[in-house]
Amino acid sequence: MDKFDDNFWEDNGAADGGDAAATNNTNGDKKPAASTAGSCPNCGSRAIESLGPSGSSVCTDCGIIVEENTIVSSVEFVEGAGGASHMVGQMVGANSTRSFGTGGRRGGQYGFSRQSRENTLASGRRRIQEVAALMRLGTHFVDAAHRLFTVAVEKNFVQGRRRAHVIAACLYTSCRQEKSQHMLIDFSDALQINVYTLGTCFLKFRRLLGLKLEIIDPALYISDRFAAHLSLDEKANQVAMTALRLVARMKRDWIVAGRRPAGICAAALLIASGHTVSKGSTTT
Repeated sequence: MDKFDDNFWEDNGAADGGDAAATNNTNGDKKPAASTAGSCPNCGSRAIESLGPSGSSVCTDCGIIVEENTIVSSVEFVEGAGGASHMVGQMVGANSTRSFGTGGRRGGQYGFSRQSRENTLASGRRRIQEVAALMRLGTHFVDAAHRLFTVAVEKNFVQGRRRAHVIAACLYTSCRQEKSQHMLIDFSDALQINVYTLGTCFLKFRRLLGLKLEIIDPALYISDRFAAHLSLDEKANQVAMTALRLVARMKRDWIVAGRRPAGICAAALLIASGHTVSKGSTTT
């Protein structure tokens, strides 16, 4: 038996030309050699079997997976029933999260082709820029809203809803993320849309994306939004500072919780103007 074993290893060593010494890793002292074309990195065998649909290649001698998730970059065409040639596979854009067929998906799950999707995104950006101009929002608000609008298109949130509602929800979400002084009623006045309709669309959009937006701070609206429209002249800054201190105290006493920011700001400004201005007016 010993003689047979010695002859076996001698024959294999002569046939492999010393390659077995370089690729054999039974001791575990060395790392497996780099895989050459069609050879196993563990045992050096060329008996590699491709599993086809999974894109994996397995060595039939030692069982190690040589390659997996192989991507084929070649373009293939097949002949259709009418004699026309069609490309095999689907196209995926650089910023896309799902694929779109080259000829559209008529009656499919998503209901529009790749070209239609691009037109929707382009027209949506133009509409976002128009609304942002009405609201005097900067370009970073437009970019953030367009990214949200792209996600809305990807998740089919725009289907069955008016485009203006979705765009207003995207812009208002970007305002909330940037902590700007714009409120939902501002978008309602600019677009002439019911504020409760916009609120419903915004809540559904936030739930779809799983966004966790911070609670609106009433102090954001006191100085530039409300106090600036009061006839306080040179005492406007003093009234605004007093109102901010009142809002901070109301927060510590849990008076702000469950109340609208506009009501909190109005109460704080009313008390602050009566305290600061000797002849303060309660009308705006």
